[in-house]
Amino acid sequence: MVLWIQEWIILSMLTILATGTLFVLWVIWPLLPGRLPVIVLPALNLEGVVSILMLLVIIAGFGKLLCSK
Repeated sequence: MVLWIQEWIILSMLTILATGTLFVLWVIWPLLPGRLPVIVLPALNLEGVVSILMLLVIIAGFGKLLCSK
């Protein structure tokens, strides 16, 4: 029962995170003066690269958390 509750909480948090991300993209994307360039990585500065790497680490952490029992 506790395992089921833990999995439900994790899935709920991921759903809220995904919904918030979609909402932010939906609101922010039309406000950008120019769309992202075709080649994204060379156009990013150091902060952009670090933020993308942090996002990948967080996604991998959630995946590992969901797979561990």
